[in-house]
Amino acid sequence: MIGSPPISLATVDDIVELARLRWELYAEQDGEPPEPLEDYVERFARFARPALASDAWRSWVARDGGGLVAAMWLQTVPRVPVPGKRAGPIGYLTNVYVAPEHRNAGLGAQMLDRVKTWCREHGYSLVIVWPTERSRSFYRRGGFGRLDEPLVLTLEADAPFGR
Repeated sequence: MIGSPPISLATVDDIVELARLRWELYAEQDGEPPEPLEDYVERFARFARPALASDAWRSWVARDGGGLVAAMWLQTVPRVPVPGKRAGPIGYLTNVYVAPEHRNAGLGAQMLDRVKTWCREHGYSLVIVWPTERSRSFYRRGGFGRLDEPLVLTLEADAPFGR
């Protein structure tokens, strides 16, 4: 796409910007988080530094000028071998965010295509995502469909700190 910010894989040098994007995602979704961005960056970095250095996580980002304007994270979930069949890994796509000023211009679709191509090239069996109501149409346009509903056991619901 002409004029679209360049897309690349994130590195540990992107951690502060990746944290900012995730913080903005939740600020947009839920209202301003009760945790200051500076505190969140520290906590996020403790996750992201080893994640990005591993083979288990990848993050694609789009850069515009001095900062990141979009990110998509993919976690690799290895599968137990299946007798007589190839059982490629499962990709868990999460933390998908495009800054408001870059939406509806094809950047998200371009990034999603990059992730899907990478997964095909690396033998993944499927990619799963838990979309929000607002993002369902985006994923449908990207080729995602429904399977039978997964069963979920909630052990401890996400809750604000201090509860």
